Amino acid sequence: MVQNFHEKLEIFSSCAELMPGVVVVHELKEKDFRTVFMSSRGLDQLGVSLQELSDMGSKYHERFFNNEDMEDFMVKLRQLLQNKDPLETFTFFQQVKFKDREEWVWHMGSIRIFHQAADGTPTHLVTVSFPVDRMKHIPNKAERLLAENEFFRENLHKFLNMGKRAKEVLRLVALGKSSAEIAEELNISIETVNTHRKNIKKKLGISSNYEFAEYARAYDLI
Repeated sequence: MVQNFHEKLEIFSSCAELMPGVVVVHELKEKDFRTVFMSSRGLDQLGVSLQELSDMGSKYHERFFNNEDMEDFMVKLRQLLQNKDPLETFTFFQQVKFKDREEWVWHMGSIRIFHQAADGTPTHLVTVSFPVDRMKHIPNKAERLLAENEFFRENLHKFLNMGKRAKEVLRLVALGKSSAEIAEELNISIETVNTHRKNIKKKLGISSNYEFAEYARAYDLI
């Protein structure tokens, strides 16, 4: 039976080299996220040695990953660590910088707890990731999801400051309804609808029906 982390890693690392993706093991320390293992495929793609990665600590992420992707990842990671369940996993998209490519390379990764202290506190994580850039539709979808998520975060405060009636008008405009149709459906006057439309444009800083629809989609009104 494996007694400690080092024994477990020694057994695991030989198997990790046979896996088709890149395998990474990180040590969890306060204000640090040190790499203690990466399969040779990953080291070659990044153009670094394991010792160099280990010396970088948390700066490893700043150098090789697009940190615009990290906010949602960190929310899920904190939940994973709080739950302390070694069988729990979550999957995510991330953009990686290879040594010989200027553009980011989209990957899909999955992460779980690799090792825990005697009291159950996670001490190490393992991640397996696979490039998806050769599947042309997936990077495009990932880019759209990232843009939609960014739009949601940046504009949430404006949306939450809208009243219930204004949100109803926003939804109906996004669906292509005319002011007369909206007035009839909501049982209000056309003048009131037009006032709502004017106020919505001002509050949200928008001018076109396309932008009405963008907000409606982002906040699940349609």
